[in-house]
Amino acid sequence: MGRVFGLAAWLLAYVAVVPHHGVSAEANGVQTEAVTAVAGSQKAACKLLSLTHPDHTFFEGSDSYKYETQTQYWSSAVYDSPACVFVPQDAKQVSFAVSTLTLTLTKFAVRSGGHMPVPGYNSIGSSGVLLSNSNLSTLALSKDHATVSVGPAYRWRDVYSYLQPYNLTAVGGRVGHVGVAGLLLGGGISFHSSQYGFAADNVVAYEAVLANGQVVVAKPDNAYSDLYWALKGGGNSFAIVTRFELRTVPSPGVWIGIAQYNETDKDKYLDAVYNFGKYGSADSKAAIIPTMVGYPQFGMIAYAASRFYDSVTNPPTVFENFTALKTVADQYAFQPLATYISAVDALQPNGLRQDFRVASFMVNREVVSTVHDMFFTAANSELASITGLTASITFQPVSKGFIKNGRSRGGPNPQGVDSCKAPYFWIVQNLSWQSEGDDAKVRSFAKATIAKIEGAIKARGVAGGYLYMNDAGDGQPVFQSYPAQNLKRLKDIRTKYDPLRIYTNLLSGGWKVLDA
Repeated sequence: MGRVFGLAAWLLAYVAVVPHHGVSAEANGVQTEAVTAVAGSQKAACKLLSLTHPDHTFFEGSDSYKYETQTQYWSSAVYDSPACVFVPQDAKQVSFAVSTLTLTLTKFAVRSGGHMPVPGYNSIGSSGVLLSNSNLSTLALSKDHATVSVGPAYRWRDVYSYLQPYNLTAVGGRVGHVGVAGLLLGGGISFHSSQYGFAADNVVAYEAVLANGQVVVAKPDNAYSDLYWALKGGGNSFAIVTRFELRTVPSPGVWIGIAQYNETDKDKYLDAVYNFGKYGSADSKAAIIPTMVGYPQFGMIAYAASRFYDSVTNPPTVFENFTALKTVADQYAFQPLATYISAVDALQPNGLRQDFRVASFMVNREVVSTVHDMFFTAANSELASITGLTASITFQPVSKGFIKNGRSRGGPNPQGVDSCKAPYFWIVQNLSWQSEGDDAKVRSFAKATIAKIEGAIKARGVAGGYLYMNDAGDGQPVFQSYPAQNLKRLKDIRTKYDPLRIYTNLLSGGWKVLDA
C-alpha cells in the first residue's frame, strides 16, 4: 500500500501547485476558490483509482467497460468513451472516488439507471471519469415492512419485483427500466402520485456523499434536514446519494393496462383526456398515462392510454370516458404492479436515440387540441423523411391532491408547485430515431416545436409555470420554474455543502441550481 499512499501524497502536492483559477465561492462568509477541471488530470485520477481498486476500475477494450458505457444506457445518443470507469462497492468507495477526482481536478459523470437521454448528463468523454452506481446494490425491507432501503444500482422494476411477495410496493416510476436515483432526485411522477405526491415525497432518508467526501444520512429531523429537503427535487448539485430509504405502501395487486383506440376517434379520445385531467382527481386511486404516438414517415398517429387503479375492486365510473371508446386492443386487468411494469418495458427498448422536452398548462380543453395539432402537424411536415422516427406526446394529469397529499406525506419540497392553479397537464414530447446523422435535425425540431407550444399556452393564459425535471430537455429552465424563495434556499444549501463547487464544476451534466 506504500505505493498507493505515495501517489496520493503526490496528488495533493500536484493540486497545490497546479493553477486552477475559478470563480470565487462564499461559504459561511469566507471567500474560497471554486475548483475547475485541469486538462489531462483524468490520467492521474484513473491511475490512482486503478492502483487502489483494480477490480473496480475499467478501461476501454474490456467487456466491463463496454457494459458500463453502452449496455446500461437507454439512449444510444449518450454512449461515450470516458478515460476510465470506476464502479464503487459502497459509500466509502464513492467517498474515495470523489476525493480522488477533487484532488486531481478531474471532470466526472455519475450514472445510475442511465435513462436520462441528454448527452453529457450521465456520461462523459475521454477527458473525464465515469462513476457508475452499478454495484451500490442495497435492497432490504425493514423489520416492520414500513420502509425499504434501495441502492442507486436498481431500476424500479427491481424494487417492485422485490416487494411484490410481501404484497407491498413503493411510490416510484411508471417505466420499469427508469433508475431509482434519477427519478427521485428530480421529484418523480408515480401511478400513486394523486394519493402520495411526488415519489421524492415518500423518501424518509438519504445516505449521501458530500463534496468533501463525508458520508452522511439526511433526514427531515436531523442535522442534515436542509440537505434532505434539497434532495427531494433539487437534482445533482448537492451530494451523491448512495442509498434511499423509502416508505412502502400495501399492494396485493392493482387494475392496470394499456388500451389503444381508433385514430378516427381522436376528438372523443382528447375529450376523455381532458375530462380525466379536469375531474379524475375525484378518485385519488386512479391514474392514466394518455400517449399519442406519431409515425411521420407514414402520416399515422396511434392513440393509447395506460389506466391504473389502486384497488382490488375495478372502479365502475372513473374511466368511463375511455371505456366508452372503441378499442383496437385493451390489456387492462387486475395484476401485480411488478408484472405489468416488467411486461411493458419492451415498449421503450434500449439503443434508440432519444430527446425529451417538457411544458405545462392548467387543464384546458382547447389547449389540449392545440398542443396535439401543433405537434403532429409539425412532425408530419418536417420529420417525414427520417426513417424509423416516432414522435410522441403525453399529457400527464396533475391534480390538487397530487400536490397537497405530497406535502402532507413528506413536508415541503423544492418544487413548490402551486396547488391553487391545479389541475395541470405536464406534457412531454419524446422523439425517437435511429441514425446519428439525423441528430441535428431532430433536436432542432424538438426545441423549436416546444417553444411554439409554450408560446401557444402562454397566449391562452393557462401556462402552468413548473417544468418537471425528469422530462426536461437540455437548456430548459427547470429551476427558474421553482418559486424564487425555494431557488434561493437551494442555492444557499448548495453553497453550504459544496463551497468549492465540486458537484457544479467537476460533476458534469444535469440542471445546476447555480446556473438558474
